[in-house]
Amino acid sequence: MNARKVALECLLTLSHSSASIASVVDSAYEQYAINGRQRRFINGLVYGVIRWQGQLDWVLDQFINPRFQLDARHRNILRLGAFQLLHLDGVPAHAAIFETVQLAISDLRQNKKRKTAGFINAILRSVQREGATLTYPPLDTNPTEHIAFSLSYPTWLVKRWLETHGVSWTLAFCRASNQIAPLALRVNTLLTKREAVCQSLETSGITATLSKIAPDGVVLENRAMTAFDTGEGTLKDVLNREDIYVQDESAMLVARLLSPENAEYIIDLCAAPGGKTTHLAHLMGNAGKIVAVDISAEKIGLLEKNCRRVGACNVETQVMDGTKADLGFIKTADAVLIDAPCSGFGTLRRHPDIRWNKTPKQVHALSKVQYNLLKNAAQYIKPGGVLVYSTCSIEPIENEEVVQRFLTDFPVWMIENAKDFLPDVPPSVITPKGFVQTFPHEHSVDGAFAARLRRGAAK
Repeated sequence: MNARKVALECLLTLSHSSASIASVVDSAYEQYAINGRQRRFINGLVYGVIRWQGQLDWVLDQFINPRFQLDARHRNILRLGAFQLLHLDGVPAHAAIFETVQLAISDLRQNKKRKTAGFINAILRSVQREGATLTYPPLDTNPTEHIAFSLSYPTWLVKRWLETHGVSWTLAFCRASNQIAPLALRVNTLLTKREAVCQSLETSGITATLSKIAPDGVVLENRAMTAFDTGEGTLKDVLNREDIYVQDESAMLVARLLSPENAEYIIDLCAAPGGKTTHLAHLMGNAGKIVAVDISAEKIGLLEKNCRRVGACNVETQVMDGTKADLGFIKTADAVLIDAPCSGFGTLRRHPDIRWNKTPKQVHALSKVQYNLLKNAAQYIKPGGVLVYSTCSIEPIENEEVVQRFLTDFPVWMIENAKDFLPDVPPSVITPKGFVQTFPHEHSVDGAFAARLRRGAAK
């Protein structure tokens, strides 16, 4: 099966589906029995086109008559061609253009082939000659459109970040979020140590280093992914080991913020797929009890599978909606974790499609869900009990503002400074108010937020 054709099918599926990129690409690999280097090429094309979609469309539109309406198929074909010309140094321009033209005419009747081939060829030849030297709107007078078009982000998001953080921060964040994130692994400390995992990976030809932020983390160099992407199996086998769990370094801080080693009974209220749940279990030494809750029975099934793989033996599961269910069973819990559903804008390196799939209305709606989770849980938590609220978002409306609203409505709760529970993290990870906040351009990890709160005695 032609790799570019598979990539096009994936892009067309994603254009009218809410499915994740990974699930669509994996489904195509299985359907067409794709292995070897084709996987790496298809993966690069699909993720790359989606990541740079805004820029690619802006460049293409400089050469397409605005009265000409492209259908989804031909728009994505042109994006594939332009992406190869502008971002893939390993693909010769003549090959990129020829293969893209062939992709466009392969399913057409004979009388349409010449016209379509001429159109696609002409547009891509123009991109080849002039695409890399086009002048974007000036940064000093029009920073929103400059960043949106040159770095490929929706204008509403860029405008939002400019208003919140300014030009320099927005540029740095957008550039960092366009990079491919390295693979991070959390070490199962019940079974081994980080140094031993690094050494064992090295024997498989995979270079890993100790995380500078997460005490349980190791980070694989990007080139180590080649073994997995090309279907050689080495890394894929490694990822099924019981002594490691794939998890970003920023997410590894959340369980530690809860200080679970001092707890006997913990509730993880938005637990699936189990990254933080299994981390809590390992930090507790598999003692005590964790109740893992999620609204999705299917996701709970995945969590249970992950718990079995890494030997998290003290976990029980329940399926329920934490925003409105009776949570009376948590009244005796020492601590509750709410890893809330969020926009995910901190994970754009791994999930570039999020930028195109979220709207301001959705972000606002998520902040209501997040507050309702806190509000519902808070009424059941015992005096002296701990609540950790976390997201993988960088948006204040989902983070500080949710926490501040909660503290205003429930003054019996107080903030506990994260630096007292994460003494080894870089100082810049802890905000002046004592929250955890990471950014890819500052810490080389996903953007994430966490707050530790404690309930005082009833007044």
